[in-house]
This record gives sequence, structure tokens and C-alpha cells, in this order.
Amino acid sequence: MFSGALNYMKSLVGSENLEVQESGDKEGNIEPEQRKGLLKQLSSYVGKDITSLISLPVWIFEPVSFLQVMSEPLQYSALLDKCAKQDSEFLRLAYLAAFNCALYSTAIRTRKPFNPILGETFEIDHENFRFLAEQVSHHPPIGVSETVSKDYTLQLETELKSKFYGNSSEVEIGGTNHFTLNKTGEHFTWGHLVTCCHNIIIGSLWLDHYGDLVIENHTTGSKAVLKFAKAGWLGAGRYSVTGEILDSEGDVRYRLVGKWNESLQLFQVMDNGQNSSASTTLWEASKEPNTHKFLFPQWVQDNVINIDEEYEKVLPATDSRLRTDRRALEAGDLDLAAKQKHALEEKQREDKKARDAAKQEWETIHFKKEQDPKFQYRWKYTDRYWKHRESKRSNNQ
Repeated sequence: MFSGALNYMKSLVGSENLEVQESGDKEGNIEPEQRKGLLKQLSSYVGKDITSLISLPVWIFEPVSFLQVMSEPLQYSALLDKCAKQDSEFLRLAYLAAFNCALYSTAIRTRKPFNPILGETFEIDHENFRFLAEQVSHHPPIGVSETVSKDYTLQLETELKSKFYGNSSEVEIGGTNHFTLNKTGEHFTWGHLVTCCHNIIIGSLWLDHYGDLVIENHTTGSKAVLKFAKAGWLGAGRYSVTGEILDSEGDVRYRLVGKWNESLQLFQVMDNGQNSSASTTLWEASKEPNTHKFLFPQWVQDNVINIDEEYEKVLPATDSRLRTDRRALEAGDLDLAAKQKHALEEKQREDKKARDAAKQEWETIHFKKEQDPKFQYRWKYTDRYWKHRESKRSNNQ
């Protein structure tokens, strides 16, 4: 997911086989001629899954890796905290539904995050939680993350597939997201929506998220079913979300109404099947002014991008913040960003050739794929990363 999930859900394509273009506006602006050039580059891929077929010009990127984007929904982690505090299983589902609306509300930027290098990691050591993500596969591209707080564990899995349709690109995401509560032991899962980026070549870029999202409580049998409407002609129905919270017998207990870019309202269902007259606002999108060049909200700037010298000393070399192409783009040097991006991709290809020659498979480090009788398989955290980080922190003190 996460997602997000995230911006990550609207990534246009992947990263191989065509040469990197070093042209582009030095200020990072996407000009009409650049977009026409992009159409020429992509024209032979219409209708195909292009996730790993081409390398895109650096001027369409923003200075974050997809793994960083996976962490962005955690700016709404207060909704997960509220979920953990509810006495009602249905209200716990309601706040998970709100979290998913908030998750998609963060995915509105139209530039593409960098594709993670195989084995790349990203962490957030927040006062309320710890987040760790790892790129566990390159073909297909799969990222896995785990967020742990005193009340819950959230694991997100994203496998990207994208298709180009001329003036739009549609992203489908595979993978199952897991959420467990420490107090009740409840285990919830949900999947992902489809995201479409419109007007890639002509017109104003905009994103649409649509499809059904089912959040299941595997412990009690209750579930929340959310329907994200697909925008119609001239944008009709754009952003609309409706949903129901059902008990284990399939009876509707609550209804949800809102827009994924604005807010989500909760209505209790009365004995006659009608909604109660009063509603509860579960979540509202931030109205914080955003003047950042790349439209990063303040939470993302503070927790996802910015690092000081002391923090940098304890980060592993695999951390997304330390990517040379990302840093060059953040500094506004597009030519250097393109060269560094190309160098990273070339090294990844050479490493793959070396493994193939030695008949070796890539081994993930922080998450291992294990069989699970209920969900076919799950990625399990190996318990190595944070222990090593603490050791490194101690050595630097």
C-alpha cells in the first residue's frame, strides 16, 4: 500500500533499458516540449505494463524514493492511535477506514518518486513509532515496510504494475497490508486501489484513485467496505468515497460518506436501516498552506527528507536519503541527478549480471518471505535492523 502507499501509487513507470535524458528545465519545471518528447519516448509502449521497461528523464521526478513515499501516510498515524483506543470493533474499523482515506489524500503530487534500488532501505525513528522499509525485489518491484508503536504493528506491501495509455498512466498495486493491535490481538488486512495519472502529455496533470477497498477483521469477522468512485466525464464524482461497516453476520452497523481529499464522516445505522441524523467526523485533510517547491507538506520535510550531520552518521549506506541522484535533484542540479541516476541503475544491472553468472539469488536482509496458512505468504521482519542501528548510535556517541 501505502501504499500509500502512497504518491507511490501514482508512479508512472519503472527503470530500465532506455538511455537517461539529461535535458530538462534547471528549475525542475515540466515544459510542453518536454512532455511531447516524453510521448515520443513512450509511444511504442501504449497498453503495456512498463513498470520495468524504460528509464525516464529526471525532470519528471521529485527528490524522494518510493520507499520514502511509503512512509507518508504516517503523518496521519494519530488515526491508528485512535483505532487502538476504541472499545468497539466497529469503531476500530471506522478509524482504519479513515486512515486509508488520509493515506490516499497524501497521493496528490504528480511528479514521480525514484524507483528504489534492490536492497535500498528507509527508516523513520519517530517519538511515537518506528518505520522501516526495504526494497525486497526489483523484478517485479516490491517494497515492504513495518511500522511499530506501543499499541500496534502495521505492515505494508506494494507490488507495482503500470500501463501507459497515451495521455494517461494507470497503476495497479498488488500486495496485502496487515495491521495488528497489541491490546486485543485483532488482525486486520486490506489491499490497494487503482490510481490513474491523467494528462501526462496534454492538459493539467491530475490523479484519480478508484476501486473497492475491503478492510477485514480476521479475528471477529467484521469488515469495512469502501468504494472510491472513478471520476466521470468532466470530473463528475471525483474524490467521492462511500462505505459500510458490517458485523460478522453481514448486517450494516455504520455508514461512511466523504471525499478522500477532504474528510470522512461516520453515521450509525438505526434499527430501521436509515442513517442517524448526527455524524462523527473521523478525519479531515490538512489545510496547511504548502509553498514547498516540490509540494512536500511540512511533516514530510521534517520526517522524510531532512537530516542533520549527526543523524546521517548512524544511517546505513542503503538509506534512501543518501541516494546521490535524490540529493542532486533536491539541490536543483538536474544534469548531476541524471548522471547519478544512470550510474545507480547501471550498477544494479552489473550486480544482477554477477549474481546470474554465479547462479546466486538475491537475499533480502530485513524482511524474509515466509509461508502463511491464511494469507499464502507474509514478509516477516528479521529483527536485525534496529539492533544494528542502536549499536551504531552507541559507537558514535
